[in-house]
Amino acid sequence: MALAAERQEKQAEALYAPLLATDTAHPNGWPVRMIVASQTEARHNKAIWAPSHLISIRAPGTKLLSMIDLPAERHLELLFGDATDPDEADAAKPAHIERAFAFVDGLPQDAHLLIHCLRGIGRSTALTLGILARTMEPEDAAAALHGLRPEAKPNRHVTGLCDTMLGLKGRLAKQALRFPAKVWKPAKS
Repeated sequence: MALAAERQEKQAEALYAPLLATDTAHPNGWPVRMIVASQTEARHNKAIWAPSHLISIRAPGTKLLSMIDLPAERHLELLFGDATDPDEADAAKPAHIERAFAFVDGLPQDAHLLIHCLRGIGRSTALTLGILARTMEPEDAAAALHGLRPEAKPNRHVTGLCDTMLGLKGRLAKQALRFPAKVWKPAKS
């Protein structure tokens, strides 16, 4: 039993390759160790991925199906739809992004974060892009997201909320327009 647990821990370490050596800006030095996925992928890979922390994004009125069992303090559920119009009733609000950023700030240094959303990957990749942009320039954040999820197509509204909250004046939103991309090419200056 102990051998199986050790093997699973080593497998998780390989899957959650840190993007930074340490993040000196993070309260606990979390090195941005995460996976971004759809709910279906998260459900099918929960035993292999074995996250220590989870952010689940789903629209109001939908259910999480057979998800990873984590204590409430390690699982943040965000309820908003995939709307791109900020005036739609189920569109993401600044409070959703604030809650996500606060949750990330509370992660311990050794956390393995899985971010997923129900019905696609637009919201999860947009939020991931925002989390990455907290620790690196928007261009580098986009390149890192491509490394995590090449077929990403970040939700434009959620990306815009992150951009505004981080004071990036459209730089993050501009990077989101480069997705999906089969091959990532550095942005031309």
